[in-house]
Amino acid sequence: MFHMLLLCLLVNVGCIFGQNDDSISPSQCFTSGDCGDNETCVNLSCQDPCPGTCQGNAKCEVRNHVPYCSCKPGYTGNPFTGCQQAASVLAGDMLGNNSQPRRKRFEVERFIKVNWYAAYAHCRYHGGRLAVIESKEENEQVKEAILKTNLRNEQFWTSGTDFPQGQWVWMTSGKPFSGFSDWEPGEPNNAGDEHCLQFFEKERKGYMWNDKNCMEQIYPICEYIE
Repeated sequence: MFHMLLLCLLVNVGCIFGQNDDSISPSQCFTSGDCGDNETCVNLSCQDPCPGTCQGNAKCEVRNHVPYCSCKPGYTGNPFTGCQQAASVLAGDMLGNNSQPRRKRFEVERFIKVNWYAAYAHCRYHGGRLAVIESKEENEQVKEAILKTNLRNEQFWTSGTDFPQGQWVWMTSGKPFSGFSDWEPGEPNNAGDEHCLQFFEKERKGYMWNDKNCMEQIYPICEYIE
């Protein structure tokens, strides 16, 4: 009975004690690598990650299991919050309809450890985005969010990646890194197929940036626009 219940939980289907094994549908995937390049593994099912990801006047393309949003021709802005006609865009892409600046809130998902692809899907599923850090102020916000969890010497995903373009970008926004960075000395060094950006800490000396193998399972950091 216990083994049957465990199997039910793993394949993410509703189960009733006493069901026959024939009624249990096998899972399609355990990681995004089990799916096609244009699909992402969500709740053990290969799914199109595009629906609901890009907002108004934006288009979605999937590259290596990750949805990438870009504004349609003639439009500009942040494709994850909505693109506007180039001539009418207000300064900055964090402005709401009332022209008031919108603020980010960073939240550490401290109860799950997942690979980078699943972290991206997890934040999107919960109405947020995998974290983008574009300034010293935002970097400090993330560090404060981490310290509030009391987790030390741990590792946390952001949306930074240099795969497949070879240039470090924030996959959540599609933007290349700005002038700000907080790399650990000697990083990034790509020591073992490391193409995704994490916050990490050694010997409780403070969190900094490091490149990490994207399949490692660590805590996600999600951001929410307020």
